[in-house]
Amino acid sequence: MKADIVIIGGGIIGSSIAYHLRRLPGSGTVLVLERDPTYTNAATPLGNGGIRRLFSLPENIQMAGYGLAFYRDFARQMGLADQSERVDIGFRRQGYLFISDRGGSAQMETNFRLQEQMGVEVELLQPAGLRQRFPSLSISGIDLAVLSDHDGWIDPYAALIGFRHKATELGARYFKAQVTELVAKGSAVRKAILADGSTVEGDVFVNAAGAWCTELAASVGLELPVEPMSRESYFFRCSQPLEALPFIKTESDLAFRPEGGGYVGGVPDWDEPSGWNFNVSPSRFEEVVWPALAGRIPSMQSVKLERSWRGHYARSTLDYSPILGAWTGGLENFFLANGFSGHGIMHAPAVGRGLAELIVQGRYASIDLGCFGYERIRAGRPYREKGII
Repeated sequence: MKADIVIIGGGIIGSSIAYHLRRLPGSGTVLVLERDPTYTNAATPLGNGGIRRLFSLPENIQMAGYGLAFYRDFARQMGLADQSERVDIGFRRQGYLFISDRGGSAQMETNFRLQEQMGVEVELLQPAGLRQRFPSLSISGIDLAVLSDHDGWIDPYAALIGFRHKATELGARYFKAQVTELVAKGSAVRKAILADGSTVEGDVFVNAAGAWCTELAASVGLELPVEPMSRESYFFRCSQPLEALPFIKTESDLAFRPEGGGYVGGVPDWDEPSGWNFNVSPSRFEEVVWPALAGRIPSMQSVKLERSWRGHYARSTLDYSPILGAWTGGLENFFLANGFSGHGIMHAPAVGRGLAELIVQGRYASIDLGCFGYERIRAGRPYREKGII
């Protein structure tokens, strides 16, 4: 088997790259190798699907802004020629609310000024204004908050499948395969060896393997500072009706949003060791999450937990920022799209477009993502968000 461009990983990042490649003249043949086309343990279907521009790095704001516009228009762009049914990713423009409740208000306000300068529709809310806007919130311990009410969330699995189906219609091929190693010769990757012993040759290889990216890179001598991080999430209902809430994230690590007739979210455990862990804690919701919810929203003293699950994201240990572009100084035909640290869904459209441009045209044309290149990894030079990550 052979293709001009071989993408390893058919999740939302790999599928966005495949879609954008097929939209560019001159991309050639595109083959996507995905180990599990059911995506049972993939990060995307287990994520919360948030899209927000509340960042401190200009490039992250740009990428999220591109993603927000892209997802708003997803149904039109991903409509298939042989289907009249609308592609529905459940886009909800219900806003994002960042709350400073652990001493980071100065940084949050600095970030707000940058977001405002970059055209994000944001409001800086003092506690009294926050309580007036969202009366169910307790303002105890809150210094200030930032609201971006044009941001929102999507059904991430529906978006992934939409990308995949459209990429396929445009000519990308998907093949169920587990890549066990890559083989390099000279200054380039030449082939991928699959679990069944067969091989796939290509002119360009893209590592979009999510939290499995480190093992793949190591097979050709590339050390990536990326590790799988397990995060526990919950779906719960509140016994009392509340006003329409945005996606809420606090400095004290509470994060949740409305979902159907209930809410999804949780409180990450930063002491969780890296690695694979799909075992749900029998007591964390009751001992940690429920008190955090009730402390911030008193009406959530009475909630009903209905489902718990664990997913994994690929954490970039240097700076929590992605690693994008060619392996400069190494194998120049080996491209990286790794280490999104929980931001892959919102950044997938911009990363797909940027990597496609870089591969086919030799440069970023839409958004300059050079700041996330491998050079900073080699130099040990972090490029990190400030404030809520």
